Amino acid sequence: MAGGNISPRQKMINMMYLVLTALLALNVSKEVLNSFFEVNKGITRSTINFNAKNGDTYSAFDAAAELNPVKAGPFREQAYSVKDEADKLVAFLQEMKYNLVLTADKKVYLGTESEIKDDEGDLIEEKSIVLGWDLLSDKQRLLSIGALVNKDDRHAAGDLFYSSKRKDNIATSLKNDLNAYKILLLNIAEGNESLITSISETCNYDDKNVKGKKQLWEEYNFYDMPSVGALTLLSKMQSDVRNTESDIINMLRENIDAGSLKFTTAEGIQIPNTNFVLKGDSFRAQIFIAAKDTTQAPVIYVGEYDSLGGGNFEMIGDDYETVKIVNGKGVFARRANSLGSQKWGGLIAMKTDRGTKNYPFSGEYLVAAKTAVVSPTKMNVLYIGLDSYGGNPLQVSVPGYSAGEISAVLTGGGKVRATSKVKGQWAAYPTKVGKAKVSLFVNVSGKRTKMGTIDFRVMRTPPPSPFVLGIKNGRIDRATLLASGGILASLDNFVFDGLKYYVTSFKLSGQYQGEKVDRTNNKGMNFTKQMRGVISNSKSGDEIQITKIKAKLIGSNEPPININDLVIEIK
Repeated sequence: MAGGNISPRQKMINMMYLVLTALLALNVSKEVLNSFFEVNKGITRSTINFNAKNGDTYSAFDAAAELNPVKAGPFREQAYSVKDEADKLVAFLQEMKYNLVLTADKKVYLGTESEIKDDEGDLIEEKSIVLGWDLLSDKQRLLSIGALVNKDDRHAAGDLFYSSKRKDNIATSLKNDLNAYKILLLNIAEGNESLITSISETCNYDDKNVKGKKQLWEEYNFYDMPSVGALTLLSKMQSDVRNTESDIINMLRENIDAGSLKFTTAEGIQIPNTNFVLKGDSFRAQIFIAAKDTTQAPVIYVGEYDSLGGGNFEMIGDDYETVKIVNGKGVFARRANSLGSQKWGGLIAMKTDRGTKNYPFSGEYLVAAKTAVVSPTKMNVLYIGLDSYGGNPLQVSVPGYSAGEISAVLTGGGKVRATSKVKGQWAAYPTKVGKAKVSLFVNVSGKRTKMGTIDFRVMRTPPPSPFVLGIKNGRIDRATLLASGGILASLDNFVFDGLKYYVTSFKLSGQYQGEKVDRTNNKGMNFTKQMRGVISNSKSGDEIQITKIKAKLIGSNEPPININDLVIEIK
């Protein structure tokens, strides 16, 4: 590839540039200045050759895009975007070179030495041009600078291109344009490290460090610079633009054919969107021709891979599998140990005319648990008021889908929310006695689809039974009754762990000093002082009646409910 490879001629130009910048800091002889003008001409010739070579590459892009516009068209567009920017830069630099010579010599000779000099080697005055750049013809603008008389002029470059006293300097605009062009090239070369390194080294427009002090790039190259030095620097910049342009468009040209495979046979392939289809839905599949080369077997890797950019890929780490190949096809098997949707993929390595090319692939499959579902359809009941107990627990599932892909909706009053969606665990919180429905949904081909509905009855929890020290309507002695402290309530034979009630009020009736009396507690389950007096004055055989008992489910927002009476006989 062209990227990163510098021709011997370009290496010579770069070396001469370094020598030039060193010598120009000294008061060198006229012969040395003349020599560097020859270097300038050599750089110019190299630039012209690069441009001609680039023209051949653009012609190849045109031909490829005509044959296959879909494949080659995008690469051609990228190449011509580079050409447009390169042409603008080269033209701008050529204008700067022309104006530099016109300022130093008051006239400009355009063309080759044979065109502007007589037989004795003297410049032909009639060939000189004193017009400004804007008045030149298109043909004249393409001609090379043929001569520079005042090579040691140290003012023209600074006067034209850079002065610290001016805010808007041509050299600064040039640097900005060169950096923008550099960024364009680096973006296109993404992933090609050798080419990125070459572009970064060639297109270096950073400020300089001179004797420990920072010096702007534009000042370093143009201020107090002999005209022949500035001219040669501008020619080198033109050469750098054409050189990097050549590298980029050659890379793009190779990308058109990169990874092209030669096939010897083909077969029809069908790949279903999914192997799990619901009744009423459509079975969908992709059908296409797959070509293969029976003379070579691919190498297939399964595991994680990474993109290197530029259509290049590589496997990550060492934890990947190499798949067995049978008749040119990879045969892959993996034990399913995790539930839910499982993603997999890897790279297929094939040998091409330009070396081994890695092609990525990826897929997805669903792993479902082996489950049996038995539902007591006559006992589908949801209870109101279980908010503080985590609601009514539900276990949901849809065959063929992982629990994490299922969502539930409660209709009929109330709500349902997931307590552990990945495990299919939800909780229902109904609010109205009667009937409710729980509907299950999954995503099928990008559409939210109802998979079924289950009917429930909604009831309140059954009322608890009152008791005193475990006794419900029985005999108890006065001391034990007094020691109990009050009335408790509990659910009998109700299989729902953790539900508890507490008594909020009750009425106690009994004998006190020979007369029947009633005492009421509206603030809880404990015996009041008056109630304890009634119990203390009761005799063996007397009845203590506990009535109008109200109890409330702990943690519920529902109001207290009336429960059964309690009759206790004093021993």
